[in-house]
Amino acid sequence: MDKLSKEQKKTILNSFGKLVIQNVRDRALKLSMGIVKQSTVNPVKLEQYSCFSSLNVQQQEAVCDLLSETITNVIYLFLEMFEENKDCLSLIIKEGDKCYNMIEISEKMGSEIACYEDDGWIQKYSTIGRFVL
Repeated sequence: MDKLSKEQKKTILNSFGKLVIQNVRDRALKLSMGIVKQSTVNPVKLEQYSCFSSLNVQQQEAVCDLLSETITNVIYLFLEMFEENKDCLSLIIKEGDKCYNMIEISEKMGSEIACYEDDGWIQKYSTIGRFVL
């Protein structure tokens, strides 16, 4: 792997983070929130989770916030898994003809999500944000 500047590392991390947040976290959260709020057009899910139809707005908010925390935590733990097992796992990103080991680029892979930081992936790339309602 070529020696990368701090800016190059940041660009690669942010490209990856944008994909993770928009294509994994936000998509999963939108689907789950649609079920909790009973706004999904999927009749199978409406029937399967009909118990959510009796939730008031405060209860819906609590469930959606729990979903947000849970989905975010799963992504965090997944990324940390690579860091904690670098002897047998790697997370390689390809940009053009170059490959980059994300664990070598990031100081702490899971923390890139940074739920409470302005420069975290959620704040930068989520259309939903940290809290969902």
